[in-house]
Amino acid sequence: MLRHEHKIVLTRAQYFVLSARMRALMSPDPHMPSADGYLISSLYFDDMHETAYHEKLSGSADRKKYRLRIYNGNLSRIRLECKHKAADRIEKRSAPVSEATYHALMRGDMQALANEDHALCHELYGLSASRVMMPRVVVSYLREAYVHPLSNTRITFDKQLRAGWTSEAMLKQLSQDIPVFPTGEFPYPEAVILEIKYDEYIAKFVTDALQTGGVGSPPSRSIKREPSS
Repeated sequence: MLRHEHKIVLTRAQYFVLSARMRALMSPDPHMPSADGYLISSLYFDDMHETAYHEKLSGSADRKKYRLRIYNGNLSRIRLECKHKAADRIEKRSAPVSEATYHALMRGDMQALANEDHALCHELYGLSASRVMMPRVVVSYLREAYVHPLSNTRITFDKQLRAGWTSEAMLKQLSQDIPVFPTGEFPYPEAVILEIKYDEYIAKFVTDALQTGGVGSPPSRSIKREPSS
């Protein structure tokens, strides 16, 4: 199912304001172990031309990315994911992956995907042969998440974004990992990524609460609000 998704980069000050509002208006994700959030670690795959990377930088309206993901450094739940973005909508497919395949992929051994019993694994394995898709980078961050049942609304704040290149970087954030922010486009340290996801429309009280004014304000005109009664 295609869902709406909007991403906005916030300053640290804006994050504190919006996080407090969401905490008052919505329910915390039941999987969130503490108010700080949970650690997400992803190994991203790309081809020899770094197509996925350049499509993201250019803001391509239709693109896919493949990643291997774990939570809180725990290998009991390992997922291979393909996220397809079409304009402001997304579709995510996922497949469970064995720990043996996880360790093989961390070594760059794409052949292990052929042994998994899922079409998505075979799809990425085929791309490894036709387009030389290989592991490229590990990205980790703390995710603070809030949910609301109306239109399956989910608001997340991704904090402490780091990039690494080792298998250890998947299990925990390391001192040698490189902070993603600041960048030339977003020159403020410790920036936070706000993600707004929903099925068809989002409650007006949520979009109103997400307005901060200035840099990083959500694009309220592009968000499909709850129909008027």
